[in-house]
Amino acid sequence: MTAHLPPADLATDALARARETGDRRKEAQALCDLGTALMGTGRTSEGRYLSRRAVGLAEQLGERQIEEAALGTLGHSLAQFEELGERWRAVLLEGGDETEHFPSLAAARSDESYRTGRRHSDDGFRLTESVVVEVAFGFVAVKFLGPFVETFATKLGERLGESAVAAAGRLRLLWSHRGGRRNLDVLTPGAQRTTLVLPEDFDDAARLAAIELDISVDGVRGAELHWDAATGTWVPVNT
Repeated sequence: MTAHLPPADLATDALARARETGDRRKEAQALCDLGTALMGTGRTSEGRYLSRRAVGLAEQLGERQIEEAALGTLGHSLAQFEELGERWRAVLLEGGDETEHFPSLAAARSDESYRTGRRHSDDGFRLTESVVVEVAFGFVAVKFLGPFVETFATKLGERLGESAVAAAGRLRLLWSHRGGRRNLDVLTPGAQRTTLVLPEDFDDAARLAAIELDISVDGVRGAELHWDAATGTWVPVNT
């Protein structure tokens, strides 16, 4: 049955199994495969981010074949990578081209890239001293929020009857550089947007409650939700 799944879904399943068994080689291979698959579907920013993770893990493990394949997805070769000094290899693996920047939340949410989850082909809005909003699409949000994003996407996919890969494609992390406010937007079916306004202290209790939150129910779907630490619940404020 799994043979009929899209490559990205197969890679995601392989990634979960590798982590469950602690097989880091298979984890690196699955990250490489998932990055390549997402690049092939146009989800370039996510594909590049995951490929960079694959390169870093494969380098640690001495898995040169996986490292070469992941670098190939990024448009590099292992020979080129090894010619770089340690500092520049670190720069390459850190990336920074996975996110999009906008002058405001409204501008970000009205942009075509927000709807599609795909970055512009050019640089678009350039960083200046003015206040900007940085947007990370899908799996790139892991860079800022950690493994929570993958667990959240898996649970969301179960509720929506779709794969974790598809569910991750619904996520937008918008980080305002003024005040540090972070919004996790979920684009639910019917073109509705549910927003979790992440607290500064996004602790385990808030993360677990977010994972267990059913955003398909009335009163939650399409709402803006704030974390209430006193009650341990996400509270809608615009319903």
